[in-house]
Amino acid sequence: MKKISYLIALSMLGATGCSFIELKPEAEFVNVASDEMVTHCKPVGTATTKVLDSVLFFPRTEQTMATELDMLASNEAIKFGGNTIVPISDIEDGSRSYRVYHCNNGTANHQ
Repeated sequence: MKKISYLIALSMLGATGCSFIELKPEAEFVNVASDEMVTHCKPVGTATTKVLDSVLFFPRTEQTMATELDMLASNEAIKFGGNTIVPISDIEDGSRSYRVYHCNNGTANHQ
């Protein structure tokens, strides 16, 4: 019975927020923005990222998934020469799409 309790506790911990996604050092400066913030930026591509939406039948929180998806999209933005990402879809089955932009001076317009 103790083993089952430990397994359940470990599963809950994994489902609530442990992230195994690594942000590449060059992606640390990629910004997550909104459409309004990239009006003067150049679109350079799109990226779709995916993470697990459940761990051992326990659903993961949308916040945890969003954070990990943003990190993966930031890693992808570097491949396009981008420095800003904008989510263009809702999270569905652990997946989300992003538009990738290159903004002058590395920042989107803050209105």
